[in-house]
Amino acid sequence: MNAYNSSVPPDEEPMIGSAPPAAAAASARWELYRLLADPVRPRLLALVSVEELGVGELADLLREGQPKISRHASALREAGIVAGRKQGTWTLLRLAPGAGEDAVVADAVAAGLASCRADGTLARVDEVIAARDEATREFFARGGRPVKSGPPHELGAYLAALAPLLPYRRVAVDVGTGDGPLLEVLAPVFEKVLAVDREEAQLALAAERVRRRELTNVTLVRSEIDGPELQAALHEALQHHRARGADVVFASRVLHHAPVPARALRALVDLARPPVGDAPGGAVCILDYEAHDDQALREQQADLWLGFEPRELKRLARQAGLVDVTWQRLPAAWQGEGPDRHLAWQLLVGKRGTG
Repeated sequence: MNAYNSSVPPDEEPMIGSAPPAAAAASARWELYRLLADPVRPRLLALVSVEELGVGELADLLREGQPKISRHASALREAGIVAGRKQGTWTLLRLAPGAGEDAVVADAVAAGLASCRADGTLARVDEVIAARDEATREFFARGGRPVKSGPPHELGAYLAALAPLLPYRRVAVDVGTGDGPLLEVLAPVFEKVLAVDREEAQLALAAERVRRRELTNVTLVRSEIDGPELQAALHEALQHHRARGADVVFASRVLHHAPVPARALRALVDLARPPVGDAPGGAVCILDYEAHDDQALREQQADLWLGFEPRELKRLARQAGLVDVTWQRLPAAWQGEGPDRHLAWQLLVGKRGTG
């Protein structure tokens, strides 16, 4: 039964032997008056009209037993005047959308509000709402939990929340992906990610990470930086877009392995989309070491170059066609726990220019 909506559609004829529409409407209105005759129900309606409340909270406010409030709420829900939703073991109640447009229901709500205001019940609603927070406050007030170093397990969720703030995030390329740690940062942000490495063994490790972390928008590509395989994968990723290159190209600790760093940088820039109209060119992000003298890394990590002087790296970037170049030294705390953690790390970012 929907007691406050009793109209009969104009094109619907009453069944033979049934009450005429006017009589049916009158009967429904009588049922609505009868439903609201109990003095508890207008007060209940008043409370759920100002705040969504649980059955237990209503019982506390109205100083009635919870089973009794449940029966009242069930009758009002069956009539379509009150709506409810489950939240675990809770049932939260609110005035049904449109219910207050009925004159009788609106009058009952007004009478209930006057009654609840007069005896202080309405003023206690805020206290009941505040009580919901007590368990949460108590939990976090305990403190004492150790601070975990490193990125949180929820990093992907946080990055996905930030993603809409970036104007260009269709395609990213992770050059020299290795076992794919950067993919956990890129995949939540970009629509598509190309993870590129020239070694099958490294791509197998990245594939396991992609599977385990459910990075469904990542495509693994075995290719050199300037290889036809990468160009084909990039073309396919952009087939539904007018862009002719990636929005962002990342090279994390790749350049010091390149036989000719200047040539590698040029190839990275070529992967980024060129500027068109007011849209800037795609970005190229170079993460690498500052110049150092740790010869052990040549054996441990097959490094060809012992880092780069910042001035030299900026010069190479501009010669490769990057504009709006920025540079920064990264905090040591961001450098992980690997054998290169003692070095100074630098980040260079530039955009592909018109040249």
